[in-house]
Amino acid sequence: MKYKDTHLDQIDHLRKAAQKGEHHLEREITKAVLKQHAETAALIARQQQDIRELQGQVTALRMQKRGGGGFPWTLVLLGGAGYGAYRLYQQNPDLQRQVRGLLKRVNPGPEGNLTRAGDAVKQGVSDLMKGESPADAFRAAGGELRRGGEKVADRIESNLRHEPGR
Repeated sequence: MKYKDTHLDQIDHLRKAAQKGEHHLEREITKAVLKQHAETAALIARQQQDIRELQGQVTALRMQKRGGGGFPWTLVLLGGAGYGAYRLYQQNPDLQRQVRGLLKRVNPGPEGNLTRAGDAVKQGVSDLMKGESPADAFRAAGGELRRGGEKVADRIESNLRHEPGR
């Protein structure tokens, strides 16, 4: 009987080993399928992104094609606007004064420094009238006057060096 029990034990042991192997194989197959699924999903997401980018590029090219190749209306409109601005400038003395004033302010020479210093003094007086400290504005005015003076001195020095006979 002992032989029979051993034989049954071996069969039982083999069944358990087969079940264990079967479970292990199922887990490995499940892991492989899940990994393949994740890789496929990532690939599909990248392809969808590429398709969206290509669609955007195609749309941009279509818009370019529609806008290009024809008569240069944009250039005509810009030219017309420029001519209109020129005519307005020629006929409006107030606009001419405003443009000259703006040009003085951006002038890199001593004239621009004097204009900016005058603006800073006006700002300082305005600050004083409001009850605020005018120190920053007056400091800016002083700086502009100093830079303007330096430019004039440099110009005079340069003229004296290049003057013939000296």
